[in-house]
Amino acid sequence: MTIWDALLTQPWFWARPWAFVLLAVPLLLAALRLWRAHSVRAAALAYADAALLPFATRLPSPQRLRRALALDLLLWALLAAAAAGPRQPVSGGEAGGLHRIAVMVLMDASANAAAATAAPISALEQQRLLLAALWPQLRGERLGLIAYGAARPGGPVGAAQLLPPTDDPALFAHATQQARPEVFADTPASTALPGLLALARQRLQQQAKGESGAVLLLAGAGAPVPADFDANAMGESLHRARLPLFVLALPGLPPESAALLRAAAQISGGGFSAVTAGQTGADNWNALYARGIARLPVGATGRVQQITAWRELYGLFLLPALALLFWRERPRRVSPAVALLGLALVLGLPLAPPAQAQPPALVSRPDTLRAEHAAWQAWQQGDFARAQALYAALPGYAARMGEGAAAYRLRQFQVAAQAFHRALLQADTPEQRFAAFYNLGDASLHLPGRTLEAVQAFDAALRIRPGDANALRNARLAQRQYEIEHPPSDLVGIAKRAPPIHHSRFGQQGSNTPSQLRRKPSKSASAPLQQTAPLAPGGQLATAAATNAAPAPWQPPTLDWAGADKRLQLLRDASAELLAQRSAIDTRAAAQEGAR
Repeated sequence: MTIWDALLTQPWFWARPWAFVLLAVPLLLAALRLWRAHSVRAAALAYADAALLPFATRLPSPQRLRRALALDLLLWALLAAAAAGPRQPVSGGEAGGLHRIAVMVLMDASANAAAATAAPISALEQQRLLLAALWPQLRGERLGLIAYGAARPGGPVGAAQLLPPTDDPALFAHATQQARPEVFADTPASTALPGLLALARQRLQQQAKGESGAVLLLAGAGAPVPADFDANAMGESLHRARLPLFVLALPGLPPESAALLRAAAQISGGGFSAVTAGQTGADNWNALYARGIARLPVGATGRVQQITAWRELYGLFLLPALALLFWRERPRRVSPAVALLGLALVLGLPLAPPAQAQPPALVSRPDTLRAEHAAWQAWQQGDFARAQALYAALPGYAARMGEGAAAYRLRQFQVAAQAFHRALLQADTPEQRFAAFYNLGDASLHLPGRTLEAVQAFDAALRIRPGDANALRNARLAQRQYEIEHPPSDLVGIAKRAPPIHHSRFGQQGSNTPSQLRRKPSKSASAPLQQTAPLAPGGQLATAAATNAAPAPWQPPTLDWAGADKRLQLLRDASAELLAQRSAIDTRAAAQEGAR
């Protein structure tokens, strides 16, 4: 794109319009020249008559003054325009906004789809590859996943929501790998296509409230299309709900089922397309996505975000200003023809490439930025209740930390601990994890019976940053309070009946273990020291005893790491059972929704 193309392209915007104040500079320079000319004339008349004035001094001619004024006006006008920051929004596919639409994908994970055929890959693997090819084309849509199918040919058809709408392709790919026929092995009931569509509609309303939605059905040989399926009624129902249906027909879909799905998709405002065996390329999504889902209007809360890539045009004015300055201050031995040639070369230079917008995942919507600013202002003004409410409505690690800190200032320690727990799950760096562990320990230290959690939180924080003085101080306080609540002399119950064993064997997660205590802790020991006084903003906790006596060296508590590792193994081993239970719940819900 050349300079002339940019000059003729509209619209234009100015980043700093106040820079046009620089146009006053040439007027000041003209006034200075006139004042200097009058001063020279007055000085000459002091020793010469008016008739001898041309012989006493040589004043510039009026034409030369006007020419200088015109050059100054042009030069400073170009400089002012360059400083004002002219820019143009990049049109077409180079810029735009996030197309915030939640799409629920119904994936055929039946035994028929997973069975080996004469095709190079199975229908189930073909679906995974097709969905992987769809992600690079998305413009802000979020994809959820519901798997449907039967564990064996002819068996009951189940459904399981494996993922709510998300914009994380890695998480979605992991969910597609979980879609297997084994998920529906213990399906207690059976559902059909109307129930699946009703389930997808219900989950979209729950998880994407106010956001436009769509259903993408990958229909293969296991698609549960009943014989009495009313395509017209289903299409009109989805159309009234503003939930268009897009169908991608896979190999093995019966022709009569394909005709019914095509009719339902067209009536609902969606589309229908088919792929042959082995096709996994991105061009298979042209009909459904490029000319369908990508053109759907967004909802009220999912409006397009104004994330614009700007083409900076200050070079249009800065380069001519430099050329004009060179022309004006050029050495006298340089001919005007050479100067004109250089000016033409400068004006013919192509513009710099447009400044790229930030990645869509890192750019917040304007309303989110305003909410973050409002929450921070409420925090600065000491309105912690309003700050907590505003932070609670925002996503991300920083919002969870702000929510927990505001609840901590309001002495809502249970709410603060929950917020810091969520912040810990969203932390990406060691610094963020340290802050989340540290604040979690502070909040837990103020909750009765949660001193063990505080000890473990400070221990985890010290593993990340071992030399932190505040974490060491609070860790000693938490360990001391835990020893007060659980003296060794009281842990005698199980020792009489069996060898010593950690009480995590019995699933106890709190600080108090009644079966092991000879007596209940006293009321004074049921809460941490100085619970009536909140922690200082820096997190420092000090007691009179701590200031008078030298602190003992920090000793990390002895934890049952073997028990914790076993619990993690059980979580991993039970993934199949969890998915089966999820399938049972969602199948019942789909059957109930389909029966209405």
